[in-house]
Amino acid sequence: MMELAAPLAQEIVTQMKEIIHQEINFMNKQAIIMASTDPDRIGKMHGGAKEVIKTKRPLTIATDYSYPGSKKGINIPIYFEQEIIGVIGITGEKEKVQQHGELIKKMTEILIKEDYLKDILSKQRDRSRHIISALLHQEISSKAADTPDPFSYDYSIPHVAVIGKCTSIPLDLRNDLHKIIEQSAILDHKHIFTILSDQLYILFREETTSNVQHILRQLVDEIHSKTTLPFRFGIGLRSESQKEARQSFIQAADALKWTILSNHTVELYQEMDNGILYAGLSEEKAAHYSHKILSGIPSDEREELKLLFFTYGETNKSVAKSAEKLFLHKNTFQYKLNKIQHYTGYDPKVVNDYVVLYSAFVLESLSSSTIV
Repeated sequence: MMELAAPLAQEIVTQMKEIIHQEINFMNKQAIIMASTDPDRIGKMHGGAKEVIKTKRPLTIATDYSYPGSKKGINIPIYFEQEIIGVIGITGEKEKVQQHGELIKKMTEILIKEDYLKDILSKQRDRSRHIISALLHQEISSKAADTPDPFSYDYSIPHVAVIGKCTSIPLDLRNDLHKIIEQSAILDHKHIFTILSDQLYILFREETTSNVQHILRQLVDEIHSKTTLPFRFGIGLRSESQKEARQSFIQAADALKWTILSNHTVELYQEMDNGILYAGLSEEKAAHYSHKILSGIPSDEREELKLLFFTYGETNKSVAKSAEKLFLHKNTFQYKLNKIQHYTGYDPKVVNDYVVLYSAFVLESLSSSTIV
């Protein structure tokens, strides 16, 4: 049963007075004046409203106090989903107030419905945020049973966890982003999502990650067209329990991290190969490893030699092709390649050394880059 809050009722009568310039009261279902443009009348019984609630019909009062606590004017029942939730009264001469009655009734009912929908949306956002936050912050244990869920959310339905990120989400765009996703025809309302810090977390109710990938590609385009925010997404594996859903978010985080090097807008954990090893490594271990191998390279040469090294790998260790790709003379390329061995002690031409260097450069990129 709908109960109108007093602050909303007061806001309504204040707005209505600005339109028709008459004193206005709002009475609850007990016929008590809960809001009024005349503060002295708030909290008092209104006999006319009591009659309106009883008969479910408008009532025009010709003289003051012909009904207890009432003044002359018109009193109209206000409905929400076919139920009377109160009465709005316009004080004044009959000829002045009757012409405003139906307009004020409709506007009041519209404002109440809008506030109700905002409240429902706010509760949905809160519930989604709490469900996802609980998943993210609950410690994962392969041996532990799923913890009790206070939100009665059904995790047995197939889900896929997704994490999206851009460089940053400005505060003034955060609510806009919520609205874009909520109103998007692409994203079904059965999915839940929330924005925490600068990351977008979505728990899809979907059977396959390929469906999720298709939806996300469209969502990336839609968000960018309306906000210019350049999002990238990581997609975890399908889950069918609370514990698996938590794990899916961890996988999504690794897939998102790997977009830095794969240069994909949307990355699936299930399609990653060596990225699973690198992205899953803790930041502390990754930083320690890359520093151990690469610390001898001067900072002003690091990016140049990293590009040169990756190009060397992409061309299957062809000096000629690598030099051509980077617009360098072969001898210049070879000279710079030898610099890597000089600074690190590892020779890119030797298979094992190449793997060590590759791992170090990859882990450095993952720990130092931002998604743009």
